[in-house]
Amino acid sequence: MKMVRISELFGSCIGRRASATATNDDFESNYVTPVWDEKVRSVPRTKSKLDAPASKAIRHDGSSRLRSQSAQTISEGSSKGSASNVADADDQTGKGAEESVLLKLKSSEIPTDPIIGTTVTRANAAESRSTTSAPISGTGQCPFRHGTVYARPYPGYAHGNPNKGICPKGCRPEMNCDITETETVKQTLLREAKEFIDLYYHEREEEMKGHAGFQSKEERIKSIEESIESTETYEHTYDEIQHGARVAWRNAPKCSNRKYWQNLKLIDCRDAQTNKEMYACCLQHLAKAMACGSAEAYISVFRPAAPGTDSGPRIWNDQLLSYAAYSNKGDVTGDPKNLRFTQMLEERFGWSGPPDEKKGTHDYLPLVIQADPQGPPEMFELPLNCAPPVHIFHPKYPELSELNMKWYPTPAVCALDLTLGGILYTAVPFNGWYADTEVLRDLIDEDRYNLMVPIAKALGLNTELKAGEPPYYKEEVSWILCKAIYHSFKTAKVAMIDHHTLIDMFWVWYNNEMVSRKYCPVNWKWVIPPMSSHTNGAYLGLSKAQEYTLKPAYLVGKGYVQLEKEAFGERNLDKPFRNLFVAMIFGIYMKRWLAEIRARKPAVLIIYASVTGNAQCHAADLGSILSKAYSVTFFDACGPNAATDTDVMGRVQASKLVIFVSSTQGNGVIPSLSEKFFSSLFGDNSQLIKGKECAVLGFGSSSYPIFCGGAVFISNMLARCGATELVARGECDAVRGEDKTFRVWIRSLVVAMASKESASCMEAALLESIQDDNNSIVGKRRQVLDSLEVQVFSQEDTKKAAASLFVANRSNRAIATGTGRGKTTTMNELSKKQSLMTIILSSSVANPEDNEDGNRNIFTGIVKSREEMIRGIGEEEKERGTSLIKIDLSHGNPPYEPGDHVRIFPQNLICQDQLDVFIGKLKKNHTRHLTLDDEIYAKLTNNDLKADLKVHLPLLDSIIDCLVPLRRLFKEDLAISAPISMEACVDLTQIASEAREQVILKKLGTDDDEYEKWINMCGLKWIDLFEHFPSLSNKVSIEFLLCMMMKNHARSYSIASCKSVVGPELHLIVGRFVYSRGSGDDKKTEVGVCSSYLTSTEPGEEVLLEIESMRQFHLPSDPSSPIFLICTGTGYAPIRGLLQGRAHLLQRGEELGPAYLIFGSRSYKEALFHDEIREFSEKGALDGVFFCYSRQPGMKKEYTPDKLRSAEVKTVLNLFLRQANSHVFMCGSANMAEGCKKALKDILPHDCFDSASKDGRIHCDVFGALA
Repeated sequence: MKMVRISELFGSCIGRRASATATNDDFESNYVTPVWDEKVRSVPRTKSKLDAPASKAIRHDGSSRLRSQSAQTISEGSSKGSASNVADADDQTGKGAEESVLLKLKSSEIPTDPIIGTTVTRANAAESRSTTSAPISGTGQCPFRHGTVYARPYPGYAHGNPNKGICPKGCRPEMNCDITETETVKQTLLREAKEFIDLYYHEREEEMKGHAGFQSKEERIKSIEESIESTETYEHTYDEIQHGARVAWRNAPKCSNRKYWQNLKLIDCRDAQTNKEMYACCLQHLAKAMACGSAEAYISVFRPAAPGTDSGPRIWNDQLLSYAAYSNKGDVTGDPKNLRFTQMLEERFGWSGPPDEKKGTHDYLPLVIQADPQGPPEMFELPLNCAPPVHIFHPKYPELSELNMKWYPTPAVCALDLTLGGILYTAVPFNGWYADTEVLRDLIDEDRYNLMVPIAKALGLNTELKAGEPPYYKEEVSWILCKAIYHSFKTAKVAMIDHHTLIDMFWVWYNNEMVSRKYCPVNWKWVIPPMSSHTNGAYLGLSKAQEYTLKPAYLVGKGYVQLEKEAFGERNLDKPFRNLFVAMIFGIYMKRWLAEIRARKPAVLIIYASVTGNAQCHAADLGSILSKAYSVTFFDACGPNAATDTDVMGRVQASKLVIFVSSTQGNGVIPSLSEKFFSSLFGDNSQLIKGKECAVLGFGSSSYPIFCGGAVFISNMLARCGATELVARGECDAVRGEDKTFRVWIRSLVVAMASKESASCMEAALLESIQDDNNSIVGKRRQVLDSLEVQVFSQEDTKKAAASLFVANRSNRAIATGTGRGKTTTMNELSKKQSLMTIILSSSVANPEDNEDGNRNIFTGIVKSREEMIRGIGEEEKERGTSLIKIDLSHGNPPYEPGDHVRIFPQNLICQDQLDVFIGKLKKNHTRHLTLDDEIYAKLTNNDLKADLKVHLPLLDSIIDCLVPLRRLFKEDLAISAPISMEACVDLTQIASEAREQVILKKLGTDDDEYEKWINMCGLKWIDLFEHFPSLSNKVSIEFLLCMMMKNHARSYSIASCKSVVGPELHLIVGRFVYSRGSGDDKKTEVGVCSSYLTSTEPGEEVLLEIESMRQFHLPSDPSSPIFLICTGTGYAPIRGLLQGRAHLLQRGEELGPAYLIFGSRSYKEALFHDEIREFSEKGALDGVFFCYSRQPGMKKEYTPDKLRSAEVKTVLNLFLRQANSHVFMCGSANMAEGCKKALKDILPHDCFDSASKDGRIHCDVFGALA
């Protein structure tokens, strides 16, 4: 396209006087009635006679440079409704330059601005700019402080009414004239600087005026004027750039994620002068983005261009992360969008693909950086591990994994310029987070990866359509892939927002903006999502929204084609080449109605964060008690969508009391899955809990050095945010007195609430109901037990019913059940066969891999091999042993990174004879005993009890309304080796028929000391129930077990492999956990449930597993970073994965930093993988190894902290760990980690250790003394 100057395009407009006038009605706002009644008066456009005209050359720093266009129109080729990009810029090929067009004010007699204190019209504003000495403060301003409104580069009023103003004052763009064409460079700089400073001080002065060196508005304006007068430019402060960049985001009409504009964080890179320094800053930016899983938005700002030019530092790439494309005989491998850029790299910079020259579909493009417009650009390869891609998969659709789809974790845009106060910043890479539909379109659009048909075929959908048959398979592919993308990002702990939540939030934010700020530019087709567009009020509500340009702004800068032409000359290239309206509001009204019903009781919100389910169960019991006087709701902070749930923030604000129930994970931290939620609550939404009454209940184990660290963290954050804890924090110890502490804390909480003057009679009644210590806490499970019905069917019954159902379906005959589909009839109404057929129709067979929300990552792996690395030593430790287990992941092939965890769902290693005896002693069901071959169907007669079933009774929730084989229930689901709870003991007292057993059970249910004594003596396991209390035989029902027993929870293990090395496999290093109960003759050895299960598996057996991303234990994004690895025993597992990852990077041609390992074990025989470690050293993945032994015969005891203090290790530590990019990884017991931290603190300078801790460069993966 021919380059045309704006002066040529609009030459006939310059100097022309507008002749039209209008009444106030012409400019009436959609939201607020204008307060001015004056008519618009035409204003002459006059050129300055004292400064050089804009068309002349303006000299800066001794060089003559012409003012050129500063922005181009952003391509409309993609309407993705971006959650992260202000615009998804297309390649720039020298398209027509477009500059800003002037705002025409509504009034000719503008009243005095109450803030500025001056009365200015557009005419006298123009006059004040006609002299170089005119003060900048004399510029006219709208009281709403949006500054000059332009119609370019964003196409003015493409969707709005040009006769309506953008604010209550009636300001609107002038479509035919451009004020910058009538100004000199200095005049434009002064005007835009004044407008920005006026906005900045209006929005930031109150917060900044207490900071040292902060100038008053008048002083700042004066310093800017003096700087411009003497140097023809001025310099922004850090906070001015940060706030300006945030406002530019707020002003971006094509972005639908602007709600978070105030959270954008600045990385000031203006000191970077060379290409290499800019590259280092880009890596720093990616490292910060990846450290938080792309959950925070960052912008790196490099030095600006000289005023009036766009010749500043440049990053040629559209994004910091993007995939290459290779052409091979007409076919394209990779992302076709980047084909021309890839060819340019090959021709101009000699790039031949990745360092190992293995070209693939997902190769990161190198960065091309040009720090000096007059200097040569340079190409820089991105480290392979700087931003691990997110593999796209879904547990319900394992076929997707076979397509090897992946996408980069964050959109880091660098194709836009930032114009701020008259200064143009030409290199401002910034990142956000993806919306699911953005990645969706990247994968299925025809001009991108074009995977629509391959995905459809993988899913078994018919793509061979008959004439006239609509291609509805596209909707199904889009829906499934969208779910898979969202699931994959959440599983990888990378931030993503779904398109429904995105447009819902934007619609609320937009209306708030129009009420509070009075203006908000919007491009409808960009902010409306490409899927389910009609499901939100924004679909029609924004159809007449106005689009215009406000500064500060992000504008498309020079594209790589133009930059390449300027640097290398011309290159001959050929340029490559949806609506349904259904508004559903019933749900909204229903939600409001339910809120009104609940509002009759004071609202209490219980936020729980649970790892094993223990904290969740106690949260459920707490809610059951409080529900007598309060409207209690629950929120799972570890849920798959917790961090992006906007509804919970409203519930926090509306609740009278917010209760936090948290377990503790690792070495005294909150559960990892809840980190993003609490980061959001105590960060961006901290104002919601300021002054709020809260309570904190923690669960932990005193076997860890840091006890109840999760609850302590929450208490500290509440205090920092200004919340009030109503009672002292509760700390429940799993080792001793957990239930007693729980009950005492509840009483103190209820006493505090009932003692208030505003307490209701219901609160007083609640206090009375829990005063008696001898009464057990009555939970919701009692209500559920009364409503629970369980039907039992033999395996033969099920087979016959299924066969009859199959025949009926084949012959298209209806099944005469007398009820509609989905309704289960009783045995008295129909025959057993008909009832079972109805159940099969209306229910599903419970499957632990099926997850209703589709956001869990549960897969079935096949044990490939199990190798015993250490056998038990000595008579007392004959049960001990360590195994290397390799699991085949071919079915589903879930992704993982070195350092991640896998959650294993264990099976109960109870022999069948023992299970047969246990089941045979349960209460008869319809005159017959249960057997392992039976199947059960559980349902509730009171459907209202299903609401919080997942919180109160997760076991029952997982099987309700499902046909469940008893064999699977007792082998996999029931925690049959778990202790009988105190609450269950109280209920069993009523069932036992022998007086002695009644006394014992009552004491166990009410006396904490007696209960703990039994636990320590025999474990008081469910499997031993009838052995301890024989009179319960044939009296305990299956319904009772389903309501009282816990679900067998998953256990976490560190992954001991790197997927890039071992392929679709996962390796574990598991030590069998052995412990003793009782004493003397009653002493017996027991083993951990999951470790015993894993170390007993055989090749070919299935294992249920779930990948858990542990981003905080991944390799540094910069492979040249020095790392120090510390482990003991099976703690070598994640270290092994990291070393395999380093070996892979080395094989791919990466230059690695030094790595050293300290390996502690009992003896040389128990030091694992000597040969493998030696091989890592030979390959260069490991530079040194230090072994230490605590029980090696003939050697002095030496633990890992002792080894750290040794002279040989001190030398290495002082050499590498003083570097600002060094990292320490340690895995072992919590005590070991604390000892090593103390040793490091003693060895290294305090500032060095503190800096590493603060920067998150000390990574710990620890476990406690008890399993």
